[in-house]
Amino acid sequence: MQSRAMERLPPLPGVTFRLGRGEKDAPAYVTLLHACQSIDGIDAFSTLEGLPTVEETTAWLASLDPQQMLVAEADARMIGCVHTTWWEEENGTWLFLHLGRVLPEWREKGLGTTFVRWAEHHLREQARTYPTKGKGTFGANASSTETSATELLLNEGYSVYHTLAQMEFTSFTSLQRLPLPVGFEIRAALPEHYRTIWEAGRRHWAGLTKASSVPDEEDYQEFLQFITPDPALLVVIWHDGQPVAITQGRIAGDRGIVDDVVVSPAYKRRGLAQAMLTECLLLMRERGVKRIRLHTDASNRHGAKSLYEKLGFRAVKLFPRYRKPMGI
Repeated sequence: MQSRAMERLPPLPGVTFRLGRGEKDAPAYVTLLHACQSIDGIDAFSTLEGLPTVEETTAWLASLDPQQMLVAEADARMIGCVHTTWWEEENGTWLFLHLGRVLPEWREKGLGTTFVRWAEHHLREQARTYPTKGKGTFGANASSTETSATELLLNEGYSVYHTLAQMEFTSFTSLQRLPLPVGFEIRAALPEHYRTIWEAGRRHWAGLTKASSVPDEEDYQEFLQFITPDPALLVVIWHDGQPVAITQGRIAGDRGIVDDVVVSPAYKRRGLAQAMLTECLLLMRERGVKRIRLHTDASNRHGAKSLYEKLGFRAVKLFPRYRKPMGI
């Protein structure tokens, strides 16, 4: 059953709208991203955006409900699209997110506005089926280089909720292992430890981010998928038989990625984060990696950005996250 939001679409000369077709849309979607790369400054190495292959996009679209995606076409060519998703955050807020893209030559013709308003109407319909208890909010993303998307969101009443900083490390020559305090040790993580490590990491993260979804079994399976190719890049510091600090790294193509750096609140300010992150960077250097990326809260509320800068990371781009009251 199509959303009633389809009935509200305005006529745009030369444009036809349809819902998604799942995996069949993968080649056209990748073509759309590449066409937008230059004007939007899409960073192919980013942990927050990127240029996925057709195979990767096919897998992503296969996981989506096609009815959560609206596609605009002209002369049978995809000229823009928007997809929607939602989840409950740890603080009880329900985030209803829409993410869209429009070909450069089709901008300033009302297409972006159409996508935003369709998504809002569609998401509002979905929100009524969830126990939001008045804590539902619209969300959208636009990086610091996406000037047209930023202008659109501001014009539609969105404001920045928080900002992430994409950071990069290339200073391998200065890396040296750091000693740990007495009673702490880095041990190889064995498969029988993975669940314990993941659950500890989620506890340590609790309350540290402004936007974090409630962790579930799907998140755990993704964690396993990331660490399985090279378990040694899961660097864990143990104390009294418990994982008290965790760095989760992986290698994607020709770059290293650090997905998590987390320390138990009871063990902060003992140099654990710097020591285990340094260990992870050294392991990546041994594997021939020349560039490492991670992202963090740009406000440095908990000092993470300062830690990364101390180690030699530098901010390369900002990613504001926008929100707008849902009104239900």
